[in-house]
Amino acid sequence: MKKLFILSALLCVGVLFSATAKEKADYKYEYQEAAISYHNIQVYKVLDHRDAYIVMYAKGHRDVGTVSIPKKWYSSASRTDAKLGFRALPKGMYPYMTVINRDNSFERVILTLPVTRNNPVWGVADSTVKISDADKETLDIVY
Repeated sequence: MKKLFILSALLCVGVLFSATAKEKADYKYEYQEAAISYHNIQVYKVLDHRDAYIVMYAKGHRDVGTVSIPKKWYSSASRTDAKLGFRALPKGMYPYMTVINRDNSFERVILTLPVTRNNPVWGVADSTVKISDADKETLDIVY
């Protein structure tokens, strides 16, 4: 008798849940694209120039790209509004840069590099060379 009572109670609970559950069609799933996107790109070498950082990075699978990042982007009045940021490279990882876009336009770049400048990733560019785009406002990079 107890088994029949427990079985009928479980059956009633199951029917009650199925009757009160919403249909799948009641839920609306909408795809919404995020406003912010990012690309992580492996960095081979960063050359320190007096006006900019010259970054050599992995472009595609076999090519090497070069981009200059003005130093003035880092030395803005407010660090939260700076277009250039640095992060210390965690142990066991390769150097990389993160390019952050908002609404498909450049917002900021973060270089994740070794802290010590005696690491082979760091280098020094010839200071007599004039960098033509040291005053640019956006980062034009080809992945």
